[in-house]
Amino acid sequence: MKSLWDNVKVQFFYQWKAKYIITLFMFLVILCSFSSYSQYNSLHLKEARFNSSMEMYEKDGITLKQALSEELEIKTDGNSEEISNILKYDYYRVIAAKVALNPLNAPNQIFTSIAILFLPIIFGIYSCHVAFFDFKHKTIKNQLLLKGYKNLFFSKFFSIIIMAIGVVLVTTLLSIVIQYLFNLFVGVQANTSVNYLKEVPLQFLYQSVVLILFGVFFFLLTTAVRSTLVSIIALFLYMLLVPNLGGFDLKNLMLLTVSKIYNTSAATMDVVAGEDTNLILGYVATIGVWILLIVLVYKIDKKRSCPRL
Repeated sequence: MKSLWDNVKVQFFYQWKAKYIITLFMFLVILCSFSSYSQYNSLHLKEARFNSSMEMYEKDGITLKQALSEELEIKTDGNSEEISNILKYDYYRVIAAKVALNPLNAPNQIFTSIAILFLPIIFGIYSCHVAFFDFKHKTIKNQLLLKGYKNLFFSKFFSIIIMAIGVVLVTTLLSIVIQYLFNLFVGVQANTSVNYLKEVPLQFLYQSVVLILFGVFFFLLTTAVRSTLVSIIALFLYMLLVPNLGGFDLKNLMLLTVSKIYNTSAATMDVVAGEDTNLILGYVATIGVWILLIVLVYKIDKKRSCPRL
């Protein structure tokens, strides 16, 4: 076990020297910065819509106080909504957008917006490069002679799992810091309430599982095909072009989970609704398939890399 952990630390050293870690960190900074800007821009758009609704209601002789005292009903039909009290609806959306700008609410906001799409892509690419590192630098034969296939495979495998957890932790902390600095820079006085902080432990666990699943899958795919290009194209096709397949499709499970463990009232991205399925069974089945893939890829690639003489 000590030997494996030592090899994992060596893998982190290689990833650091290859500037993979610093590049990943830079992308996380950009992601968090863009999330803060999107929240700020979303507030302005919602305020503009509220002001427009206010003018329309005032022309009809209805005050904000009167509108807030009336019922609000929202009927959904597919992706369309029928709103009975537009002014009240817009008013609460502005309130939610101001609350979302509180730095302590930033983790909830980034994980309900651009991180849903881009964090798995970023970490998937990272995992592809980790898998292909020794082939790229032509050190695979030396590594196999020094460490053996088992140690080499699992040291990379566990480094990806640890890095996935680290990425979620860093993204959570970065989002708070960057939102605080962004508010200072633009002079935003965010609503002081902290509505979403109590859900952070569950959100952290969920995001870690999702990134581990993406990281491990594209590590295995790159190991199997020995090409970062093929793996990255497959990653982009799956995330950007392939529609939601429903059922136990990982994207479908993600879409269903987000609305259950996050507050999406001020999300800056419109996320399509997932198709209803059994979430627990879906994740258990997905993890089961991933375990099977780990065993298959390990055995096949070991036989290919270390054929018996």
